Amino acid sequence: MLEGLLSKAECAACRLCCKFDSYDLWQTPVIYKSLASRILQEYAPHMTFVRREEHFLMKMEKEPGADVYFCPLLDQEQGCIMGDDKPFDCAIWPFMVMELCGRKVLTLSPACPVVNGRKFDDVCIAAQAAAAEVFAFADSHPEIVRPFLDDHPILAVEKSRYKTTLV
Repeated sequence: MLEGLLSKAECAACRLCCKFDSYDLWQTPVIYKSLASRILQEYAPHMTFVRREEHFLMKMEKEPGADVYFCPLLDQEQGCIMGDDKPFDCAIWPFMVMELCGRKVLTLSPACPVVNGRKFDDVCIAAQAAAAEVFAFADSHPEIVRPFLDDHPILAVEKSRYKTTLV
């Protein structure tokens, strides 16, 4: 989805999105039952998940002696062991779906050094190209929608489902 903006090689070299400080654990990717089953069967048979309503979160592995948690699907040499099968949150990162004033907005994480080094116009074009698909996914999977943080620039706003007229 972000191929024109971010290459797989750049992602694999950085891996910043695969590690979390304790205060960033709220950004842990949402995992659905079918993907959890595939992870256990094909990628990481000993993975532990934390159950939330109708979805799961991966239990992150804490680095000894540091306040850093790593995704258990991260291979330090090759990057994500899931390749193109990664969770939706991971596939769209550094974009994030957030809620602001009752509307979904597509935002940019300030943490991605690669994308934040791109021309902002190019980032906006990529966001606009992905927005309809991302918002459609978020409509059917509202658990990926996070609370808005004002340090995340808004790149796209979900179109209103209601027609308005001026009085």
